[in-house]
Amino acid sequence: MSAQPEALRLAERLERYDATRSGYARHCYFAAAELRRLHNVNAALLEALKDMGARYGLTDLAREAIAKAEGGTS
Repeated sequence: MSAQPEALRLAERLERYDATRSGYARHCYFAAAELRRLHNVNAALLEALKDMGARYGLTDLAREAIAKAEGGTS
């Protein structure tokens, strides 16, 4: 099993930010929600790219994008 994506790890840390210590807690909550939203959008776009690749073939650029999204170095 792969490690948790960085966006979700950061979202969890932001959500645990102690509201009693700083006035930034509300911003942290909204930032965490946005990180989760963007992670979900990214996952949906990745699946769409893979589906299109399965139907029509992949370009080198598409292969590189998939590898990068899945944690590869390309």
